[in-house]
Amino acid sequence: MMQLWLEAQLNVDTSRGPLGDAAYVWFDTLTRALTPAERAELAGLPAATRINPLAEGPQGEPGKLYGLIEVDRSIGGGYPTTERRHLSDEGWEWLRGELADLPKNVTVWIGRFTGNGFLGGRLMVAKAWPVRNTPGWLVLDAQVVADQFTDPGSGRAEQQRWLGAIRQAADRLNPSFGQIDYWRDKGTTALERWSTGLARDAQLAIPQTRERLRGYSWLTIASQEVAEKLGGAAAVAATGAFAEVEPLTEGGLWLLATEDFADYGMKAAESVFHAVAPALPPGMPRQRDNYGEPPTFVVIADPSDR
Repeated sequence: MMQLWLEAQLNVDTSRGPLGDAAYVWFDTLTRALTPAERAELAGLPAATRINPLAEGPQGEPGKLYGLIEVDRSIGGGYPTTERRHLSDEGWEWLRGELADLPKNVTVWIGRFTGNGFLGGRLMVAKAWPVRNTPGWLVLDAQVVADQFTDPGSGRAEQQRWLGAIRQAADRLNPSFGQIDYWRDKGTTALERWSTGLARDAQLAIPQTRERLRGYSWLTIASQEVAEKLGGAAAVAATGAFAEVEPLTEGGLWLLATEDFADYGMKAAESVFHAVAPALPPGMPRQRDNYGEPPTFVVIADPSDR
């Protein structure tokens, strides 16, 4: 059975300050909220590390905790080179310096070595990368195995942990858009995955998120500008489509469709669609269940689908 992943994503721009600062806030907030004990355990390590996910053979002691920072940087348009450091206090200081000149991609991993010493058992993976060809925009994402949200015993608690962490970051970063949904390649939303033409290009859509949504999902974060287009928090709450409608600290709306992720299906998606339709491309909700694809509840942005 294919393992499905969920993605928490925020899009931010320079209205909040330098993008490198936003990336640091993202990594710092998530690790403190989601893996505080692991972060503390790693704190005393030196910055330098020999861990290399691309290397063959075991990387460490089975079951032992690891934390890794990866920075990919392309100089003069050349092929990116990667530098790695331990996710320790010294590593955090190194990362802050690297973010002053925003790299091509930054990844923070925390996990445990497998029984044969390979990298595995991820507890958290988070990333940040600037939008290609559009300076001033940044994608922040973090991934979690979907089973952790849908487990009958612990799923609700895990959902709340993640929602709390994402809310902390969103309150600090004034995102133009955000979501929690099934992971799709390169930060693509479900709407973009199943749309046609320019509507499916995330690189073009992200710089427009102060004006319209890139899609919607179980959790949707709308910019202040989009919130005003929808009539404000009171008007959105009056639609009855959301379990939570809350203003974010620096503007925008936090929109949670259902209290439990497992309850977000086509019926809930249709309600959300009608509530946010003024900020979406044209189309009607449709479920797409394609082999090898995660469950999808989206608007197909093509008037012929009406």
